[in-house]
Amino acid sequence: MLISDLFNSQFLLRGVLLTQVLWTIAANAQDTSSTAGLVIETVAERRMLPTDEAATVRFVAADQLNIGDEIFYTVRVRNASNVTIEDVVVIRAVPRNTEYVADSAMGPAAIIGYSIDGGGTFAGSDQLEVTTPSGATRRASPSDYTHLRWQLRHPLAAGATALLRFRSVFK
Repeated sequence: MLISDLFNSQFLLRGVLLTQVLWTIAANAQDTSSTAGLVIETVAERRMLPTDEAATVRFVAADQLNIGDEIFYTVRVRNASNVTIEDVVVIRAVPRNTEYVADSAMGPAAIIGYSIDGGGTFAGSDQLEVTTPSGATRRASPSDYTHLRWQLRHPLAAGATALLRFRSVFK
């Protein structure tokens, strides 16, 4: 399936017409934003396996996906200012039509939190519970996660870059 097809898909949900968007996958498989001196760029790639014994694994832009493909996300957080930035927090939604891969979020000296309520609250994976339609509760699974949050434990120096990563599977 072409990513451009996903951008043009529309769905009716609870009476509201929604355009489906995979936030991190654009024509160049990049999303760039800037906040208070931070430049945050998200790159989505997929792994190409070698076709012969001499070849190596390589990563290419995730501009075409098939159901079941694993997407590798790198979130580059760069301090473009001339001063150190304290208390850096980066939040990213798990892209639509994907499912977060358990234990794949990582970042240097970062505290990682997960949300199951659209980014309203965050907790560790072992602290999240979901209420089932019958009223019972169960531990949240990675398929329940809607957002990821990285809290950098150390200030980000002027000009420095932190790399954050996670993976998801295209559904």
